[in-house]
Amino acid sequence: MLLVLAAACGSSGPPTAPSPIVTPPVDPGPSTPQPPTPPPPTLGITKILAFGDSMTAGTTSPAFVPFTLTAGRPESYPFKLQTLAAARYTGQTIEVFNAGVPGETTVDGNARFGGVLSESKPQAVLLMEGANDLNHPTLSLDITSVTGRMEDMVRLATGRGMQVFLATIPPQRVGGRNAAAPGLVDKYNGQLKVMAGKKGAIVVDVNALLPLSLIGQDGLHPTESGYQKLAEIWLDALKAKYETAPAPTVRR
Repeated sequence: MLLVLAAACGSSGPPTAPSPIVTPPVDPGPSTPQPPTPPPPTLGITKILAFGDSMTAGTTSPAFVPFTLTAGRPESYPFKLQTLAAARYTGQTIEVFNAGVPGETTVDGNARFGGVLSESKPQAVLLMEGANDLNHPTLSLDITSVTGRMEDMVRLATGRGMQVFLATIPPQRVGGRNAAAPGLVDKYNGQLKVMAGKKGAIVVDVNALLPLSLIGQDGLHPTESGYQKLAEIWLDALKAKYETAPAPTVRR
């Protein structure tokens, strides 16, 4: 009887575990398309000539560096400018030629300027020179003639259809072994600004934009951080003149 009652109660094995409740996935609805990446800005020119002395060549003291038409030493502002331009104008190839010669005065610069223009054929010229004249025992006595030689270079480049960006020379640390006599820098830069206005050059006021703290111990040449700042100053001038913003993306 006991066996019959056990069979009737259905005790045939362990209890069955309850089935888990499955939640159906939430329908996310139609996917939202991501906006397209905006195109980079463009620069209206692609060939730039940087012309000047050791502060264009990128040296920290006058020394002989063979002249070649490349972006120059990594410490130089033209090299750093080309790096900045390549990062910003990714859809273009921007070339910056470094034509800086250490120790050069405007007398020598004026003599070689035309040949460099013919070789590089730039669309814009970044011109910064004259610091060595101000440190010269005789050339510094006639700053008006120094400005006149700079004017000759501006006239030559603009006559060939090239836009000249004319820089004032950087501040100099009084007491530095290579610094000019006090007052000469301001006088020269003032004459450059007047001349540039008459000859159609765009003034880039490096003297006002490059702080004295970025001038090295010799009192004349920028530190490498100073050259980086100088490259940024030149890029801002080029952007103001030539940069075109990308067209706004139209959503459909």
